[in-house]
Amino acid sequence: MFCTRCGANNLDTDQFCRSCSTPLTRPGGASGASSGSPQQPYSYSTPGHGHQPQQPPQQQPQSHSPYPGYQGHPPPQYGYANQTHSQPGASGRAIASLVLSIISIIFGCVFFTAVPGMILGKMEMNAIRQGQAPPAGDGIAKAGFYIGLVVTILSGLAVLGYIALIFLGLAAASIR
Repeated sequence: MFCTRCGANNLDTDQFCRSCSTPLTRPGGASGASSGSPQQPYSYSTPGHGHQPQQPPQQQPQSHSPYPGYQGHPPPQYGYANQTHSQPGASGRAIASLVLSIISIIFGCVFFTAVPGMILGKMEMNAIRQGQAPPAGDGIAKAGFYIGLVVTILSGLAVLGYIALIFLGLAAASIR
């Protein structure tokens, strides 16, 4: 499937262009450029040269585009006032991942916030890699995943340290 904005070739299962992050539109029932008759191949030989009989020139289609629905590159816009942001932002899954991971730092509820934040971040990074989510959320998803991972590891080490202190205290009490 081709992007209607930049013309990049994407997989048919992609929902966003891998090049410009534009949401991909699936071609509908009408293809736009075809008018019911099959397109004739263009002649690449020069008429009158060689031993081939001269054929009448074939007509090119009126609106020739590389594929149906191609809109071409947008005209350049100069200045800050004319800038438009057509790329979609981060998905809700990426934002939820970061928010849950940050909440786990503040409130310390690791298993209820850091682990789900880490899982959501990994799911979003996989979806971005497969072209099913906008690439704009990649940094947010990575931050949510890694913050959740660090908080989970540090909490696990703190629990192990606390258990070790309990055993050391019991061992010191039994020696006396």
